[in-house]
This record gives sequence, structure tokens and C-alpha cells, in this order.
Amino acid sequence: MKISFAQFSPIHGDTAATTALVAEKSREAAASGSRLIAWPECFLTGGSFDDRESLIAASVDIERGDLEPILAAARETGIHIVVGFYQRRGGQALNTAALIGPKGIIGLHHKMHLPFMIGDRFVDIPEIEGPSVFDTEIGRIGVAICYEIRFPEVARTLALEGADIIVLPAAWPEAARILPDLFSRVRAAENFVYFLSSNRNDMDDGMQFMGSSHVIGPDGSEIINAGMADGIFTVDLDLEKARVKSIIRDPGVYEVHPWRDRRPQDYRVCTLAATV
Repeated sequence: MKISFAQFSPIHGDTAATTALVAEKSREAAASGSRLIAWPECFLTGGSFDDRESLIAASVDIERGDLEPILAAARETGIHIVVGFYQRRGGQALNTAALIGPKGIIGLHHKMHLPFMIGDRFVDIPEIEGPSVFDTEIGRIGVAICYEIRFPEVARTLALEGADIIVLPAAWPEAARILPDLFSRVRAAENFVYFLSSNRNDMDDGMQFMGSSHVIGPDGSEIINAGMADGIFTVDLDLEKARVKSIIRDPGVYEVHPWRDRRPQDYRVCTLAATV
């Protein structure tokens, strides 16, 4: 199955134009045979804001129909699209990634772990909504956002819920180089899942993003890395490989079963000790 990620600069300060860009490039990915394309965190709205009022003013209102060009692209081509934006929902402001398919919005993930930086200083922690794992015709897709890669519980929960691939829209600056270089590989390998992260590669309000959007295999090996290049990058994946949770080199002699050998009953004791 072909999947893609997009590494571009948004059209700064123009959510409608950026939405049109996402729709256009997603159609191009679909025309090349891709079944999924992922875009960076807060791509539609940008991520740098100095106050809550300006963030809310720029935020996407799903009920108003702000995502319609992207919904139309998915509906008309059959591609699945993961894209990030700040969202206005009632009185809330949320950092959101939408998974969109041919029949509309399949699911929304709202960023639960919020670093005290850029626009995330002004958004709300969402109510607990359960793991963001969604059934699609192309497989089970788990979604997290950027900073959440630093919390192993997030990826593990998505994997335990059956995710074949974890899609993580990101806005990683150069100072976060350790995340694509190390954390992505570990999250993929420890959970036996494909891990796709799409990051920005431009400058925004003095912050340089480092690109390095990539796909990691269930064994922790990097399949593709875009560096700082603009473009749509596509790979062919076999999702069945993400459904094998053991390493068997010599049956009956050399077998490693990290999934089967978990001991959650003991981890609860560790959790209780950490709260004392």
C-alpha cells in the first residue's frame, strides 16, 4: 500500500489558501496511487501566536465548513488525509489533527500534552476521549501530535488498541533534532508499528523547522527521510508486518515476545509508587 507525507511551507497567515494547497497536493498524491497522505502539525493555521484571541481568530471552525476543500479532495479521489490545525470548538481552542477519508471526517485527535511554547500556550487540554485509533478501509490508523512522541504511553496505547501505523503531525524546530533521529525509531520498534511523521521545513516567526519528515518501519529502520526538501514523498508499505509482535529467529530456541511478555499488573505497582 502506498502512503505519502507532504513537506511544504504553509501560506503564512492565509488559512483558506493553505487549505486549498492541501487539497491540491492531496489530489496529486492520490493520482500517483497513494492511499494516505499526512501533513504537519497546525499546518492550516500556522502555529505561532502571541495571544489566545489571535489564535482563536485564525482557528478552523469545522461546523462552518472550513475543511470542505480537503473533504472534497478525499471524497473525489478516495485518499485518506491527516492534517493539523488549531480548531475553534464552542469556547475551546484545541490543537487538532483530523483524519479525513472518502466518507468525511473519520476522527479527530486533540493534543493532550501541551508544551509551554508558541500557540500551545493558549489552547485547552481536551476532555478525555479515548485513544485516537480509527478503523479505515486501509487499516487501523493511530494519531498523535508532535510533543506527544516524548510520552511512551501515547504510542503504546495506540499500538495496544491495534494501530498498524501511527501518524504524528509535527512542528519540530532544529533544537528538537533528537525526536526524529532517535525517538521515532524507538516508538516504532518498541511497538512493532509503522511510524510516520510529517514536519515543517520552513521559518515561522523566527523559529526554523528542521524538516526530516520520515517513515519508520516496525523494526525501527528508517524507510525514507525527506531532509529539508519540499515535496510529496511516497513509500510502499506492507501493513501485515506491523501485526507481527514477536521476533523469532530459531523457533523453540530463540524467540522474543515483547508484546506477550508484558506485565501490566506489575506496572500498576510502579505507578502507585511514583505517586507517593
